[in-house]
Amino acid sequence: MNSTDSRKDKLTFHTDTPDVVYLRKELERSLYNGGNVARLNSNDDIRLTRWDGQTDDGKKYSNNEGVTAFPFEGASDVRCRLVDQTINELVVLMVSSWNLARLRVSGTEYNDAATAGSIQNLANWVINNRMKAELARENELWAQYTQQFGWSAVHIGWERKLGIRNSTITTGEIQARGMNGDQMAIELFGSLQNTGASDLTKSLLRAVYNVAESEVERVAYELTKAGTSTYREQYTVSSQPAVAALKPFDEIAFPPETLDLQDARVIFRRVHYTAVELREFIETDGWSEEFVEEAENAAGKSSWYADPNLIPTTTNVTNTLHRADNLVEIVYAYTRQIGPDGIPAIYYTVFCPQVRSELYAKHEMLEYAHGQYPFVEMRREHLRRSIIESRGVPELAYTDQLEIKAQHDSIRDRTAFETLPPIKVKKRLGTQNLIQPGGLLPVTTPDDYTFLSPPSGNPALAFNLIDRVEARNAAYFGLYHANIPPVKTQTTQQFLVNNWLNAWSKVTKQIISLALQYMDGAEIERVCGQPIVVSPDEICQAYDFNISYNIKELDTDYVLEKLKAMASFVVPMDAGGILNRNELVTRFVEAISPEASKSLILDQTAASQKMYEQVQTDFAKMMLGMEANYVENDPSAKTKLQYAQDIMQKNPKAQAAAQQDPQFQALLKNYFQNLQMSVSQQENKTIGRLGVTPVADQFAQQQQAGQQGMM
Repeated sequence: MNSTDSRKDKLTFHTDTPDVVYLRKELERSLYNGGNVARLNSNDDIRLTRWDGQTDDGKKYSNNEGVTAFPFEGASDVRCRLVDQTINELVVLMVSSWNLARLRVSGTEYNDAATAGSIQNLANWVINNRMKAELARENELWAQYTQQFGWSAVHIGWERKLGIRNSTITTGEIQARGMNGDQMAIELFGSLQNTGASDLTKSLLRAVYNVAESEVERVAYELTKAGTSTYREQYTVSSQPAVAALKPFDEIAFPPETLDLQDARVIFRRVHYTAVELREFIETDGWSEEFVEEAENAAGKSSWYADPNLIPTTTNVTNTLHRADNLVEIVYAYTRQIGPDGIPAIYYTVFCPQVRSELYAKHEMLEYAHGQYPFVEMRREHLRRSIIESRGVPELAYTDQLEIKAQHDSIRDRTAFETLPPIKVKKRLGTQNLIQPGGLLPVTTPDDYTFLSPPSGNPALAFNLIDRVEARNAAYFGLYHANIPPVKTQTTQQFLVNNWLNAWSKVTKQIISLALQYMDGAEIERVCGQPIVVSPDEICQAYDFNISYNIKELDTDYVLEKLKAMASFVVPMDAGGILNRNELVTRFVEAISPEASKSLILDQTAASQKMYEQVQTDFAKMMLGMEANYVENDPSAKTKLQYAQDIMQKNPKAQAAAQQDPQFQALLKNYFQNLQMSVSQQENKTIGRLGVTPVADQFAQQQQAGQQGMM
């Protein structure tokens, strides 16, 4: 690129050294263009019901600056929390739907089914076990940000943390490692025996056990003299995907021309770290030590949007000014650039706005195999293509909130007048006219003290108006209300839930892509029961992740009626066997108890494997002379018969026992008879409906009878 041509975007082509000054300018442009800061603070004020002159007791008072309370001293100034209530109800709906939703992984080709089942097992384990607490926290936070500010995003990355522990080394252990084929351990053992604490021994200790330079000489000497030593071993505390919800224009920012995050020129993410975490990144992520040294001196400084002049602080609400004392502000800049080979790739630069412009922590290509920016956005609405053209609940419900507040204030003030109306007294010199509950109103007639008549009008109008405003708000956002048809509410809620879960489907795909790329293969095999070998191309394209939930299933009566209809009408009509019974049972369990389905339901591959292992266990017990577990009217009997025949054909010991061991023969005969009885009971249901036994089933029965006779 010709750097002298100012018309060209300096982020188009990748360079070995980043232009941090230009990145800072883009960061400032991303933050302050279009009044983003004022909009965010306005949304905060509306939701938290903050305004100038607010008091703790919700009343109006005159102040020393000449502002007189209106309509009277101590008048009502209540906080109406319609916006906050609306957001919280929507967040509960979104979080609950995610907790109850079902994840399905599917391949793009027919022969991808087996691997897709294993990947789904991995996804369920990562999401519901390894990352459960973290995702529960970030899930709610993401929903809160989206509803309040109109849009938000999450960052998905791979996080590795290190720790130190004391470990012991012995010459016997070194020798054992050598006997197991570790060539460097063999060389280390020989060096200890022949050269003692030599430079070669110390070099091998650093290579085999990663002994630090500061203690390698001591360890080598102790192993030579005593055959044992201790050292501080560095180990991995955690290595897993990490998901973080990002507050718009606080923790994430991008240029105003951005329409879609995956097509952005640059995306900025801000994080605050302690000095310890910065030091850790030197080891775990290869950060510049010089950069870390200078960044530590910038602790407590901030260059972001948080401006105390823009955020009103009062004594009755939490101060939202972000305090970063003892924390260092770090900015990640992700850019899609043309690399040296002419192919676009994603690069990222880590810098601190408070250090010298030529210093940066890291600048390299992002090697995530999925090939995307590690961000997924969620928009509350799609009015235009731009991400930020999405309104939050505060912007939409503010006037309704003000209307309800006005009615509440008027009712409260009227109640005060009716409870203790002003008193009319004979006019005297120096007396002021105070129109307020219990106030003194001078009169010109010689009447005795009398109460002023309460205001005329119908206070029920205020209550009716409040109810109408709340109903309108509920209809707009899909909240439950007695005057809103349930179908309309469910339709609006389903639309919201679909958008929410579609965003989580994208997040899940990135999470599992990182797991497949960085997790240890042995750990994946322990989780899934088999190894998963996929290429980078398959990680990007071969498997789809779909998270879905039917909002109607929150209605227990609806679920029960649906199940009764399926069981009473659909299942008996399945004479041709077109129903997928396993999938039908899966849907029934999900409908009855969505929260339990994740632990109760196995995928097709895992279920078949479990059933096969059960039949193997039955055979092992019978060969030991024990009775197998018999099941009455077993719907899986036909499949178990096939597995039993397969086991007999592949196991010479079982075949020999069936010929020579009378007890095993008797047990095996009972086992097959029990399974055949269940098969017959299932077929009798079909015969009862059709009046005949299908010819294919007749031949299958004859074949099974012949095989059992041979046993």
